[in-house]
Amino acid sequence: MTIVSGRFYYGIKTGLNEAFVVNRETRDRLTAEHPSFAEVLKPFLRGRDVKRWRVEYQDLWLIFTRRGIEINNYPAIHNYLLQYKDQLMPGVEGGRKAGSYKWYEIQDNIAYWQEFDTPKILYQEIATYQVFAWDDSGAYPNNKTFLIPEASLYLLALLKPKLIWFFLSNTVSKLSGGAFALQTIYISKLSIAKSSNPEPIETLISYILQLHQQPLLAQDKRVLSYFEQIINGLVYELYLPQDLHIAECSIAAHLPTLAPIDSLESLRSLFEQLSQPDRPLKRNLMQGAADEWRLRSRLQQLQKLIF
Repeated sequence: MTIVSGRFYYGIKTGLNEAFVVNRETRDRLTAEHPSFAEVLKPFLRGRDVKRWRVEYQDLWLIFTRRGIEINNYPAIHNYLLQYKDQLMPGVEGGRKAGSYKWYEIQDNIAYWQEFDTPKILYQEIATYQVFAWDDSGAYPNNKTFLIPEASLYLLALLKPKLIWFFLSNTVSKLSGGAFALQTIYISKLSIAKSSNPEPIETLISYILQLHQQPLLAQDKRVLSYFEQIINGLVYELYLPQDLHIAECSIAAHLPTLAPIDSLESLRSLFEQLSQPDRPLKRNLMQGAADEWRLRSRLQQLQKLIF
């Protein structure tokens, strides 16, 4: 086991989203003056845009005037922000917090801003369900999210299934309405099982992300659910290999070699193959689901291993 290591970062707090977050029309108008202005406008994600597995980008843009920017190099952006100058002044009562930053700069010093450009896992600060999501678009999230930069699909897979959520639900701070406060102190202590062959899990995640590239039809929801079941089974097997083998519920041993797939029809065809009732994979997934209560009881004994 290895601890979820590396870097954990908070999203961006501008101090006044009304000024710094714009729609596509405003973004295009600002960049029309000079294409280089686009380097200051970043795709923007809110906490509510972070969903299961993926993000739902709403075509919002952040005016990312970070500390030290030469605002005179971007006259159109400077002129746009001028309308909010009184509200943007640091330390104004009822406005942004006091500080050494300029009125046209975002409030917080985001020294780690380049991490936003890397493939990353995003999750909500406060969550009512499993909301670990993959983003490789270079989007900049707001302060209602946390992110793990330079992440892998394998790590995403291990953060998402029922097993990890089971541990988090018994560990993290609880808020009203059943929401969880997913602070770094909890996420950073998760132990991640190593795999000698992570490719099947990563390939399954790529299938799920591909399914989410278009609105899910009823039949595709079944495909998605089944791929999630396989991932859950593989993750259980990583943490409790002896238990599943003794129960003759191995998943990995009955999973064929998975290749990259670039079409929805091919994903549906693979689902039909893997979900045949007479396949050992299907039988073992059903048996594992039936025995989940026993596995969870066993996992309670191992909680100190995970945290």
